[in-house]
Amino acid sequence: MNIAIIGTGLIGRKRALSLPKDIKLTIACDVDENKGQTFSKEFYCQFEKNWRNVIKDINIQALIISTTNNWLSKIAREAILAGKHVLVEKPGAKTSEELKSVYTAYRKKPVVVMFGFNHRLHPAIIKAKELIDSKKFGEVMFIRARYGHGGRLGYEKEWRFQKRISGGGELIDQGPHLIDLVNYLCGQMDNAIGFTTNLFWNTKLEDAAFILLRNKQGQVAQISVTCLEWKNIFSFEIMLTKAKIQIEGLGRSYGQERLILYKMKQQMGPPDIEEFKFPDIDNSWKLENELFFTNINKKIYSDLSIKDTMYVLKTIEKLYKRDKL
Repeated sequence: MNIAIIGTGLIGRKRALSLPKDIKLTIACDVDENKGQTFSKEFYCQFEKNWRNVIKDINIQALIISTTNNWLSKIAREAILAGKHVLVEKPGAKTSEELKSVYTAYRKKPVVVMFGFNHRLHPAIIKAKELIDSKKFGEVMFIRARYGHGGRLGYEKEWRFQKRISGGGELIDQGPHLIDLVNYLCGQMDNAIGFTTNLFWNTKLEDAAFILLRNKQGQVAQISVTCLEWKNIFSFEIMLTKAKIQIEGLGRSYGQERLILYKMKQQMGPPDIEEFKFPDIDNSWKLENELFFTNINKKIYSDLSIKDTMYVLKTIEKLYKRDKL
């Protein structure tokens, strides 16, 4: 299968490094010619500056779209209408309205459409999902999660803090991963309240968001995302009726990824503890790529990923709207 990657930054490179062996990266596309040429030399593929030319290429069957947020939905829509399968990085669009155009295109021309929420495929999250679905430890009562980093010099001048490009600040940057994980592990939350704030970076967009989510069953998620941590953090706790699942780290600068299972005893008191430690290798990109190409080969043209991404964006919009009231 011949594919193209549009957007040759950090995420595009991670995708390229994680491609299955039977997939041929044929074209790399980027508006930054220097960056794109360097990428194409590294991965022995053709360089193209104009993404429209990539979509017109009849030899390309699928696209990985890893551009800035303002181009994600536009390129995805045109690619789908041209019959190309697409893997689009999160958040998929700046707004839910933009994402609707992708869904409309998909309904006209069913192909494989996936959005890149690779955190679902981290080993600790996979293990947590397995434990929850087993029902061995009861139902999820609430979730508490923190995700953050400390930025870098000049961070406030990057595209993530330019609303016309990103659509928002930290809430739409790291927020989608936590909102998606809550949905994946607990289900969609109907009610969303919270605050966005700017505490450190010299920008008009938020550098931190603090959120409460709740559904009609009374399950609650308390999450925060910030670029004010100074030490990278990923912490995800799931309280079940008979156990607690605590996930810490994502590997590398976030610390070793591990899952600690606290199992309630019948007489209660101090729980039994079981710990799972995972290698400091991030295979989530590889696993997500494999899922995308497996769906193509099996012709699984589901709209579930579009609907999940729509939920994430609508939740973010609720939070932005309520924060202004």
